[in-house]
Parts: sequence; C-alpha cells; structure tokens
Amino acid sequence: MALVPRLEAALFKKIWTQTDRELIQRCLEGDQPAWNALVNRYKRLVYHFPSDARLRAEDCDEVFQETFMAIYKQLDKLLEVDELSRWIATVAQRITWKTANRRRGQMDYEVPQEYDVIDPDDIAPRQMELKVQQAMVRQSLAMLNTKCRKLLYLLFYEHDSSDYQAISKQAGIPHGSIGPTRKRCLVKFKDLLKKRGINEKNVSDWL
Repeated sequence: MALVPRLEAALFKKIWTQTDRELIQRCLEGDQPAWNALVNRYKRLVYHFPSDARLRAEDCDEVFQETFMAIYKQLDKLLEVDELSRWIATVAQRITWKTANRRRGQMDYEVPQEYDVIDPDDIAPRQMELKVQQAMVRQSLAMLNTKCRKLLYLLFYEHDSSDYQAISKQAGIPHGSIGPTRKRCLVKFKDLLKKRGINEKNVSDWL
C-alpha cells in the first residue's frame, strides 16, 4: 500500500528539481503537477512584497492571485526569460504598489509615511536587485531541511561564522561535524538559488 505514496513522492522530487524553463515547458503542455511546483517554488517570493508592505492578509492573497495569473498568461513568453525570479519579483512589486495605493484611496484617514509603498519605477536597479536577492535567499533557506536551515541561519545571521563552539551548542551538531555539514548544506543552498535564476557570482556575493 505504501507504493503509491512513494511513487508520488518520487514524481514530486523529480518535478521540483527541474529548472524554471523545464517547468514552464511542462506547464505549456498542460501538466498540472508542474504548475503546482512552479507556484510552490515562487509563492514565498511573491508573498514577500505585500507582506513587506504590511498589507492585510486578504490583500496579500490578492497580490498572490494576480501575480500568478500574470505568470500563467505569459507562460509562452517566459520560456525566453533568463531569470524568472526577477521577472516575478518585478510583477509582484508592481501589483503590491497598485494594491496599496488603491487601499489608501479607500481610507478616510492619513496613512503614516512609514507605510508608504515605493513605486517600482522609482526603485534604483541595484536596490531592486538587492530586494529580489534578499527574498530569494529567505525563500531558498526555507526550502532546506531543518538541520541545514538552522545551521546556515546561525552561521550567516546569528554568529561569527568562525565561532563553531557557540554554533555547535545551538545547532546540536558536534563541533567536528560543523565544517563538513556546512559544506553539504551550502551545496544544496547554492543549487536552490541557481534553480531560481541567481547565477554563481550572485550566490557567492551572498555567502
């Protein structure tokens, strides 16, 4: 009886490890699991922008729906896009801005300046690049298994990366195993980032 779940898990793993272009091609052929995999791959990136803009939950869902509707309508053109993550981030940011402004127009009180959402056209290319990369790093970290996710978070966000004693205590990993585990986890992490369109140079910039 366990054979079917195992087959489904194997199929999901095969689909999930495919490149964006491969998934898009399968989507164009009407493959529903491929579309589900594409949505799962980028849903955290899309939700990042309305969440960062402090939009309400229903508005975040609206941005999510509109963004993926735009993706679906443009699937054939997206085959030619080199870095899908940036394309999706730009669309999500633009829809977030429009949604935020529409909500502001419906309010009968002044919204504090810190809640302003910047027009994507006013964001410098480098700044937008950083926003996309930050979102993609968080998304890719979240896709790692618990052990790798916790270790890399401690290494890059919480501690001096050379303080293996403190990291060992918090991660629950023997001191002598941190180096080899770190190496294996970084390989997985870089692979996730590259599958999302961030090239090796940009990966190195973040690590």
